[in-house]
Amino acid sequence: MLLKIIGSLIVLVSCSLLGFSHAKTYAKRPGELKTLQSLLQIFENEISFLSNVLEEAFFKVNKSTDSSVAVFFGAAISNMKDGLCADEAWTKAVKDNISKTNLNSEDENIIISFGKMLGSSDLEGQIKNIRLTINQLKIQEQKAEELKVKNESMYKNLGVLGGLAIIILLF
Repeated sequence: MLLKIIGSLIVLVSCSLLGFSHAKTYAKRPGELKTLQSLLQIFENEISFLSNVLEEAFFKVNKSTDSSVAVFFGAAISNMKDGLCADEAWTKAVKDNISKTNLNSEDENIIISFGKMLGSSDLEGQIKNIRLTINQLKIQEQKAEELKVKNESMYKNLGVLGGLAIIILLF
């Protein structure tokens, strides 16, 4: 009997942790989108007011935070040093590192489309592209907040209730 109780507690805790960890992805995504917007704003300031080249601007943006989305800028620097042009370096950086974040495929497409204009237009074109990307990310952030409200508590409850259902089936 004691073994059944211990096993039941292990199942309940495991399922609950699974639900809470899945809910955490919904909780972190809006924050990452907001951070990415602020990093793009810093990037805009670097290239418009300080007239920094892309690689130097990427470096400063990467060093400005320890957020998981800053990895895109650091990876793009490495890719540019390996000889890739700016848009290819950015695309490769995003595709290689998107799994380290809680961003989804829609976010990935927006971030990659931002990179298509890097280094291929004048300063005004770059700034317009940055502002367009920031606006698109704001829309994604609103959607992410809605999904967070809708799904976060559901997955937490689903983990606990799923664990309880398994325990009931085992007894």
